[in-house]
This record gives sequence, C-alpha cells and structure tokens, in this order.
Amino acid sequence: MIISLLKKITSKHFYIGVLITLLIASIEFFSTGAVAKLLNRVEGIIYDSRLQLTLAETPRKVNESVVIIDIDEKSMQEQGRFPWSRSKVAELVTKLTDAGVIVIAFDIFFSEPEVNPVTKIMTELPGFSAKYSTPLTTIKQQVDADTKLAKALAKNDITLGFLLINDELSEHKAPTKSSVVWREDDHTNSQINDYPGAIINIPKLQNAAVGQGFINAHSDEDGFIRKAALVNRVGDTLYPSLALEAARLYTLANTIETRSTTSNGITLFEGIKFHNKWIQTDEYGQVLIPYKGGARSFPYYSATDVLTQRVGLKELEGSVAFIGTSAVGLADLRSTPVGLQYPGVEVHANIFEGLMNPQLLPSKPSWSLGASLIIIIITGLVLSFFSIGKTARFILALSIIVAGVVVAINFYLWSAQKVSLPLFMTLLLTTLLASYYIIVGSIAEMKHSKKIKTMFDQYVPPERINQLIEQGGNLAKTSERRNMTVLFADIRGFTSLSESMSAHQLSEYLNQYLSSITKIIFDNNGTIDKYVGDMVMAFWNAPLIDKDHAQHGVEAALAMNEGLIEINAVFAQQNLPAISIGVGLSSGDMNVGDMGSIYRKAYTVLGDAVNLGARVESLTKFYGVAILVTEETMQACSGIAFRLIDKVQVVGKTTSIALYEPINYTKQLNKEQRNEIESSLKAITFFHNKEWENALSLFEQLENNAVLNAGVYRVYIERIQSTDIQTLAKDWNGAFVHTKK
Repeated sequence: MIISLLKKITSKHFYIGVLITLLIASIEFFSTGAVAKLLNRVEGIIYDSRLQLTLAETPRKVNESVVIIDIDEKSMQEQGRFPWSRSKVAELVTKLTDAGVIVIAFDIFFSEPEVNPVTKIMTELPGFSAKYSTPLTTIKQQVDADTKLAKALAKNDITLGFLLINDELSEHKAPTKSSVVWREDDHTNSQINDYPGAIINIPKLQNAAVGQGFINAHSDEDGFIRKAALVNRVGDTLYPSLALEAARLYTLANTIETRSTTSNGITLFEGIKFHNKWIQTDEYGQVLIPYKGGARSFPYYSATDVLTQRVGLKELEGSVAFIGTSAVGLADLRSTPVGLQYPGVEVHANIFEGLMNPQLLPSKPSWSLGASLIIIIITGLVLSFFSIGKTARFILALSIIVAGVVVAINFYLWSAQKVSLPLFMTLLLTTLLASYYIIVGSIAEMKHSKKIKTMFDQYVPPERINQLIEQGGNLAKTSERRNMTVLFADIRGFTSLSESMSAHQLSEYLNQYLSSITKIIFDNNGTIDKYVGDMVMAFWNAPLIDKDHAQHGVEAALAMNEGLIEINAVFAQQNLPAISIGVGLSSGDMNVGDMGSIYRKAYTVLGDAVNLGARVESLTKFYGVAILVTEETMQACSGIAFRLIDKVQVVGKTTSIALYEPINYTKQLNKEQRNEIESSLKAITFFHNKEWENALSLFEQLENNAVLNAGVYRVYIERIQSTDIQTLAKDWNGAFVHTKK
C-alpha cells in the first residue's frame, strides 16, 4: 500500500495535477484586468442562480413593517403627471404621518424650488403687484408649496434622498451635515468611493427633514445590482445611504459610527454601527443586498390610494414607508439577481430590512478568499491523487462527486450562514483536472487496448477486433447455436519432420508456417480457434455474423494451398523440408461461445459438424488430395468449381455424406480441368450404378491423363478390382465405410 501511495505521489501526472491546481489558485488570488472582470461576471451569474434557488417560497417574516408608497401609473392618471406639486407631496406626507407611519424615506430628491404662483403674478404683472404688495406677500407665504412640504416634513422622522455625482466640474456641493461619524485618521487612503459632489435638496426642505441619505445604486460591471454601499464620501465627509439613514431614524440613534483598520498605510473599512446593531461591510463600505424575493415582495400601496384615503391606518400604522416609483416612464427600474425590471425603491427596502435584521445580510467575509483557496487546493489534491490510473468512467464519477460536495458546502454556507464563497474557479479546476485525467486515462486505455488487440490479433483478424470494439454490445457472452463453417489443417508427415530438427529449429519452422497460414485465415475473415501442434483449427460466422462463412472458408483453404508455394520457397532457402497439408471443411449447426471451467475459458465451437470437419481433414491423405469439404459446404459456395470425390460413411456416423474437392475459381478453370471434373463425375456415377467395366475404363483413362490430383482415381480402381458384386447389399448406395479416423 505504501509503495502504491509513493508511486502515485511521485507520478508526473500527479505533479501536473498539482501544477494545474496551483495555476487556478493563483488566478483566483492574483487575477486583474480582463481576467478579473470575466471571473466576476461568471461569479455574478453563479451568485444570482444560487440566490434564486434558495429564495424562500413564502416571504420572510421580520418585526419591522416595511411598505412601498408607489407613484405608479394609476397615481399619475388620477393625480396628474409626475413631478407633482410640493403641496401634493406635503399632503401625501401628512396622510402617511396621520396613518401612523413611523419613518418616511424618499427615493426622490427635490433639488430646485417650486415656482410660487404669486411670484409669477408679481413678476408678470408689476403694476398689479405694486398696488397689492402687502396682501400678495401674505398670500405668497400661504400658497408656497415648498413651505407646505417643509412643515409636513418637520412633523415626522423623514429622510430625504440626494444623488452623488462624479462630475468634477459641477458646482453641486454635498450636504452640509451627515449623521456618520468618521474619524480623521480613517481618511488615509480609504477605499470608500469618493465623489466630487452631489445633487441635494433645497435647503428649506433639507433643514426640515431630520435625515438625508444618498440614493445611488452601485451595479456590478454586468449591470446587476448585487451590492449596496452603506456609506460614500465627498471629501472628508462620509454620508449614509437612504436605507441606512432610515434605519438610524427608526432606531432613534443620533449618529452612525464607523470602524476601520489601517494596514501598511491603507485604511480598510470594516463596518458601521447604529443603536446596538453592528453591520459588517467590505473595504468599500458595501454589503450584499438581502433580496426578499422578486419584485413586489414588499407591500405596495399606490400613492393615489393614500391621498384619497383608500389606504390608511389599518395598512400603514407602525410601518416604515419608502416613497418611490415603479412606473416604467419614470426610469427607476433596475437589473437585479431576482428580476430585470426591479423597482429601485424596493432595493432600498431590502437593504433597510437587512440592516434591521443583520442575520439576513449575506456576507463575503475577509476569510472567504482564503477559504476558497483551501477548497481549491483540497479539491485539486483529491482529484489528482485518486484519478491516477483510473478509468474515464471512474474519473468522471469522482469529479461529479467532488463537484457535488463543493457545491453542497457552498450552498450550505449560503443557506445556513449567509456566507457567499466563490465557486467558479473550484468548478473550473474540477473540470480541467477531470478532462486532463480522462484524456490521460483514455490514452492509457487506448495503449492497453492496443496491447490486448495486438495479443488477440493472433487469434482474431484485426478488422474483426475493430468490429468487436465498435459493436461491443452485439458480442455474445454465452454459448449459442449458429450455422457455421469449421476448418482443420494438418501438416502431412509432421512426426518424421520433427524428428530431423532440434527443438529450436522445429519451433521456428512451425512459427513461420503457422504465421503464414494464420494470416491467410485472417485475410478471409476467419477466427483462429486453436493450434494443436501442427494442426490449425479455425471457424467462420463467429463472433460476428458472416452470412458467406462457407464461401470464405473454402477461399481460405484454396489460398492456404496456394500459399504453400511461397512458404516452401522460403523453407528451401533455409534448407528446411517442404510442407504439404491436408485441409478439411464442414458446415452446419454448431455451438459457439465461451466454454470451459471456472479457471479458464475459451471461445470455441462444439458439435457434430465440428467433429465431421476433423474426420474430413483426416481423409485428405486417404484420397491423395489437399482439400476436402462436405456437400453442405460446397452447396453454400458460388463461383468455385468442385470435384466430387466420394460418398463416405465416416467413423461414428451411420449416414453417408458426399465429399468434394474445391479445384479453383470457376472463371480460372482451363478446358482440361473442366473436362476432367465432368469425366470424374461420370466415372463415379458409373461406379454408384455398379457399371464396373465402364467405371474402371474411365477411371484408368483419368489416371493416365490427369491434370488434377490422380490419387483419387487409384482409390476407385483398387476398390473396383477388389469388390465382389455378390457380397454387396441390395440397398448399397455406393458409400464407402471408413473404419479409421
């Protein structure tokens, strides 16, 4: 086990896996520029998906009642186009105050004074205004909309919104006061966003309101609002967001405290505190927005319904109201993880609810990057160690399991602890390592398969091995019955040949012969069953289907007989004796498949047709021919000329069979061969009809003028000369009974 462990950790593939892991870890830690933007974009997509998947089916319950007072399409139809007169806004504030709203936050700012109608009269009618100067001045004060709104603001805890701007040439200045206490030593190299100015409310309104907060939305580079800045700066002053200021007013806190740490001359913002609540932020003073759900997760009340008192005490008492708009025409709809047309005012409501309930705030703590690096390294080491030497299927399964564990941990920390950890680089590492080790494993499997294929090429033709690999599902795993062709080939006089050679010479001699014969069998789609000494056994139509198995078997036998010329020429150059062989073929139903014991199996064929093939091969020497086939084999062939040899009854059989000798392809026969085949058939017919004189005469002529092997004619001549017609049975059919195998 220790040796195996050492082999793995010293393997080059393990080192490569570790290098890939370190590369991914370095990208996670040191990425900048376009790479960092890409990673942030992908992490943003993952963040959005995780957030959506873990949103509660029912809205979360908190102690605070937060409502949205919506200046919607309905409000503009009933009350007129927005912006409304400050008098109407004052009326809205008064109605909300009377209904028991505790804090009102405006996601709207009032940067310019409203024109007083009396001022307009006095400007356009100077003579009239001079005549009635005193009463007009009194009326002017009574109808001044900004004054009305200021009075309404002063009667409740109101926070007005203002807009921070990046225009350095602008004359807009920031508010003169802020509820955020920021020590001077915290200003040094702070990472808090610094704005040159702001569009603020007119002094009359701002002085009347007890709170003010910026309404800027900070979107990520892809345009989605996932984070919110709780504080931003203009120069040396830190200002709260609208939601933070509303939370301060709600908790009756006088100020908002800040906490920072300084390291190497850089001030890192840590968080804010109001009342008894500590809110941790990132170094930019930002928090992840705790979205409650999709748009309208908070109660929405149309502003016109409040003005007309269709909504009142019952719905609004004790609530915090954010006044804003969901109307498309007013362009305050944002892209968020929970919706692309999300009202900006509801973003503030989500932030407020998170500030009042810090346990709801998702966090990306300072240790998150370190935790991500640890997860990356552990993931890399696990995959690198356990993937070495494994199959592609195992590696794929392992990578899926590892990725599943990583995702599960990530989702658990998010769901249970509201901790957001990076996920993409770990999944990317898993994918890269799985791909690498699958490729390495596949290459190793290919080499292993090639090695096995090379071994099996000695038994099955290479193209058949390829077919088996491609069609592995069709490979028979158990014995089955098929119509097949079997071939037996044996060297004549092998015993005497072997006695004249040393063991080494005999081995080389046989190897050369068997290699040549095997190649011929493979070239004709045959499968080697076994070698037994000098005997070769092969079959066709297994393991894959070959409907022309008999044809291919006979063609192989003819090629073997022809190939002996080349084999013997080589042997002659080596001063080795020439070889002659006998080949027998039989076709019929056979059992084929894996057969043997629990210790060893062989893919082989069994059956009467197989035994018959062996008997037929042994008769080639008796008849003096090189090849013999059964009648069933002959009938399954086309384009090959056969010579009838005999009708016989082999040992172990009670019925007779016809034996044929394949001569050549029909198109390649010459006239003499055709004539001899016909004459041979005629002579045998005479013999079977007991026309002894005609048969004997014709066999003698054939023997004297033979262009084919004449040994068979001598067999018939001797058989006729020794036959006693009186002893033949009445049902004699011309078959010769062989008593030897």
